[in-house]
Amino acid sequence: EVSEHMSKWKKIVAGLMATAMVGSLAACGSNTAYAMTIDGMQVKAGVYIYFAYSAYSEAVSTLQSQNSELDTSDNDVVKAQKIDGKDTETWIKDKTLEYCQQYVAVEQKYSELSLELSDESKTEIDNTLNNFWDTNSKTFEANGISKESVKLVLENTYHTNDLFLYYYDIDGEEGVTEDELKEYYIDNDARVRYIKIDLKDGNGDLLKSDAKDAMLEQVNGYLKRVEAKEGDEEAMLDEMDAIQTDYNAYVTSISEEAAAETATSATDENGNEIAATTTTTAATTTMAETTTTAVTEEDSAAATETAGADEAAETTAAEESASEETATEATTGESDGSGETTTTTSKYANETIIAKVTTNEKTKEEDITYTPSKKAYDYIFNDAKLGVPAVVEDDEACYLVLRLDIEERMTDDDLWSDTQKTSVVTRKYSDAFEDMLDQWCDAQTVEKNDRAIKRYDAFDLDFSSK
Repeated sequence: EVSEHMSKWKKIVAGLMATAMVGSLAACGSNTAYAMTIDGMQVKAGVYIYFAYSAYSEAVSTLQSQNSELDTSDNDVVKAQKIDGKDTETWIKDKTLEYCQQYVAVEQKYSELSLELSDESKTEIDNTLNNFWDTNSKTFEANGISKESVKLVLENTYHTNDLFLYYYDIDGEEGVTEDELKEYYIDNDARVRYIKIDLKDGNGDLLKSDAKDAMLEQVNGYLKRVEAKEGDEEAMLDEMDAIQTDYNAYVTSISEEAAAETATSATDENGNEIAATTTTTAATTTMAETTTTAVTEEDSAAATETAGADEAAETTAAEESASEETATEATTGESDGSGETTTTTSKYANETIIAKVTTNEKTKEEDITYTPSKKAYDYIFNDAKLGVPAVVEDDEACYLVLRLDIEERMTDDDLWSDTQKTSVVTRKYSDAFEDMLDQWCDAQTVEKNDRAIKRYDAFDLDFSSK
């Protein structure tokens, strides 16, 4: 089973696959058919070109994050920049070499362990490859693209995932146990029901003085309603749902009032008054934030995601349960025997599973998105008590928060499905696998084909044709 996270370099691979920006040469001169030899394994020019474009794309993305005004469509501008203290051209070449080394390390270790792709994986690879080729053959051919080289890179993505699971899956080579995973999940994820209550008027402007005090009093009333149900989790959640409905109605009413106050009137050509009309703007129709989670088990294999990724999580303070944390559907269609279908709502539909933020030394605070807000997030993980409602007041909103016992939902058909276990394995051991991969690469011997590397410069690639 392909996990729902990717290693830092594999994320680039899958991202490029998704946009069909894949490069590999079908026909090369005999002296440039291979870009380098690593531990006796020749890296085809097509594979090198693919990773060169991966590195180029990562460089452009990094530069854009540093300066959104930078014209990265201009190669001269890109070349004039620096990343991690290196000029961009050097950085791209070094990154391409790193990708190639990882590619070889994975292929050689996969062969050494006599691992094989499952029939399901082979089918997925063939289907993905054919879809890319059918859709983008003109682009591929314009760059002399080899379908076989694209397949090699795609297979390598699956090989990486298989290797990760070989070492770090439950009862894998590194001795990971299910109890360890459960403990990690319980420590790093919070099961929460919350309601965001804006401290704004119907026009979207922040409340002041008496108006704000009145809103805070209303919020305190909401809290008392939930506190009155303490000790009965189901009753508390029902009350939260009722409060959400009441608050939504309140937001609608103040939006309509604001729209009415800005109603315009006019007269016709004879001077007769025309009935006033109102225009509802986006600001006046903003509804309360709900925490409904329409949950499905994604087909993670379709994205060919592999283990080892924490880069995406480094800039995300919370992973919500909409796609990977929960296995309970919000609504289901059921037949009552009469030919009609009725809709039932999961009792967990309005809950959210929030994961702790993971960062590294390069992560900037301003790049992190906290759920539901930084202040509420901190309260949830540092101060909240299970089954005890509370209000967290932030600058622009209040949050009515109820943290619940996540272990109650850790069953095979809910929060502890096989897909979820794999996701938690990835979150917990991705860094360890990255370190292992680095060790394999550090021990390699690399012989570069400078002529080929010069020929297949990333700045000379053209993926604009269709």
